[in-house]
Amino acid sequence: MAKLYFLPREMLKEREGLLRLGWRIEALFVGGFLSLLRALPLERATALSGGLFRLIGPRTGIHTKLVRNLAIIHPDEPITALNARAKDSFRWLGVAIAEIAHIGDIRARMDELVDFEVHPSVEEAINDPERGAVLVTGHVGPWTLTNLIAGRFGFPLTIVYAPESNPYVRDRILALRSELPVQLIERDGSMRALLRELGKGHKIGLASDVRLDGGEMVPLLGHDMETNTVPARLALRQDCPLIPIRADRLPGGRFRIVAEAAVEPTDPDASADEKIAQMAHGLSAVYERWIRERPDQWMCMARRWPKTLELEAVARAEALASAGAS
Repeated sequence: MAKLYFLPREMLKEREGLLRLGWRIEALFVGGFLSLLRALPLERATALSGGLFRLIGPRTGIHTKLVRNLAIIHPDEPITALNARAKDSFRWLGVAIAEIAHIGDIRARMDELVDFEVHPSVEEAINDPERGAVLVTGHVGPWTLTNLIAGRFGFPLTIVYAPESNPYVRDRILALRSELPVQLIERDGSMRALLRELGKGHKIGLASDVRLDGGEMVPLLGHDMETNTVPARLALRQDCPLIPIRADRLPGGRFRIVAEAAVEPTDPDASADEKIAQMAHGLSAVYERWIRERPDQWMCMARRWPKTLELEAVARAEALASAGAS
């Protein structure tokens, strides 16, 4: 079923004509909003977008999914505190949207706005434009800006993206993504293309902190999650480093991009499958550290863990709120 952003899905999903009309209406709003953000200075755009998302987000269906995830991340907080955290998360989502709208300007002013840090153990891999590597990030902070590392160090980078389900929004978002110094390929059927790029000695970029149906069970924040192990598989198969890349927001509208130490198997004598599992666990630990540092900047607005776990966490948060009120 195609996604709708804010129009009522249940009313439109069975009627193709109305669905396409809904797509067009939403595309007008999205396109106009992005144009407005691009017309404003970055600081004003982030303030406007963050404030608007903070106001509207809790009134959408996404709010329920977000609060369920937050209840798992913060098991000792009442539902009232989680609702307040959700508002902050929506605000950061709005900030991220404004940053994406300004990606071309940020790239043009990269020397002024962006600092880069590279762990000594991966300096050679990052500085060598002919050495393949799997660069991985999570949806924490201004994650889209991690791709600017390719422009700073001058290496070819191919990233995988999930196209918007609304065909009228898809082209607009793709045009923004195209302002990054990367080659873009769609997620579906991307494995062969990624292998070709690594085979050429190029680098690829993936965001793998999301749940993957049928994926390997790997703990995240203390609970098993169906996890995408493709980054580890690709790095092991092509004998190249698996390098976590994170982006931080700094005061004054500036940013920092950090290439951390590569994630490696804990046992060099293990089988290939065991090494993949070890690397997946290591990468999950990296994501957990990032999330713990900035929990409200993790865009966890889709289901991550089993629904029973979510409902138990929310019930506990509601009980804590009731106990505090009595």
